[in-house]
Amino acid sequence: MKKNKTILIAILFACVGGQKISAQNASPYSYFGIGMFNNVDNARNIALGNTGIALEAPDYINSKNPAAMTSISTKNVVFDVSGLMKYNTISSNLGTDKRLSSNFTNFSAALRISKNAFVGLSMQPTTSSDYKISSSIPIEGTAGEYPITYEGSGGLSNWGASFGYKVNDNWSFGGKVKNNFGTIIRKETIATTSEIELSRDIRYTGFSYGLGTQYRKEFEDSGLLLNLGAVVNFKSKLVAKGEVGYTENKDYANTVTSKLSTKDSSLPFEFGAGISILKNDRYRATFDFMQSQWDQVVNSVTPEKYYRQNTYGLGFEILPGRKRIQSLSEALIYRFGLNYDTGYYKVNNAKIDKMEATVGLGIPFNKIILNVNYGYGIHGVQNNIPIRENYHMLNLSINFLDTWFTKRYLD
Repeated sequence: MKKNKTILIAILFACVGGQKISAQNASPYSYFGIGMFNNVDNARNIALGNTGIALEAPDYINSKNPAAMTSISTKNVVFDVSGLMKYNTISSNLGTDKRLSSNFTNFSAALRISKNAFVGLSMQPTTSSDYKISSSIPIEGTAGEYPITYEGSGGLSNWGASFGYKVNDNWSFGGKVKNNFGTIIRKETIATTSEIELSRDIRYTGFSYGLGTQYRKEFEDSGLLLNLGAVVNFKSKLVAKGEVGYTENKDYANTVTSKLSTKDSSLPFEFGAGISILKNDRYRATFDFMQSQWDQVVNSVTPEKYYRQNTYGLGFEILPGRKRIQSLSEALIYRFGLNYDTGYYKVNNAKIDKMEATVGLGIPFNKIILNVNYGYGIHGVQNNIPIRENYHMLNLSINFLDTWFTKRYLD
């Protein structure tokens, strides 16, 4: 048994080791701030409209709320490996661009260490910056323009640790800490009488902290199970250090550089609440609300102004109707979801919002649960948006369930 566990862990880390921690989003909107935030949740959460603050997680890892891990069964250890494939169609007045990207989004593990205590570890790509935008800037005093190209790459990742405690059969709480780190490279190339390149190579580091709680109440007479959840993520500092470079005509041997260091960058204060209602152990509805106070964030590394962000999610799940499953088709779990995000920055005085619809399946095997979902979304829903993204995405999460700390009996 011990040998099998060692092999399983080695395979999982090998899968992660073959991927870049910094995910590629291939979106022009990853220009803003520290890049576009990646959806690192399990495919089950994404299929349910990115909800999960109030969802229990007996057989997968729910990163929406650290208190959710307290529903892991007594001897189970859960491993979660997730990935994403995304096809973007980016439209503007200059034409249309189509991009296909795929990346690892999450590796995590969680287990019970005592009757009421649980721990978890995770590794995730937090943000990604991957864009190339061609534009022009006016020549002062004339009607002419200089062509300019904006390029960006890199992103932030995090190592996280979480803890959950089950107070009683109805109430649990949890906490998490993340070590955020990564590098973002931004370049601006201006073609005048000579080619001028301005580059910024910025390294970010900093810790972030969050708390969560869940409460469950069963109403046996009506066949209802009510779950309530709440989370808070505290505002946290990011230390930014790097170099600013000035190069003419690609003469990189004579690049003029200067140091950059600031502690003004930060991640916003966030809070959210969720509700989950299960009827007759068959039909579940979920709703989440999350607010990120980006309007309180000042970032001296980039000039953008940020705005308060609200996110709404709605999900519906159909569980197997039979207690005794005789075929795989009878064990399938069906999921549907909607999500709306107001965004936290503006272009042409319009917020860049996002709307997303999802459908998914849960496919249970012996000790493996496969969660898969398809989603279609629009980034830049309003009519006066200069750049609009329409995307198709496929999320896949594989959850491995193992049993540890089992007593052996000898005849």
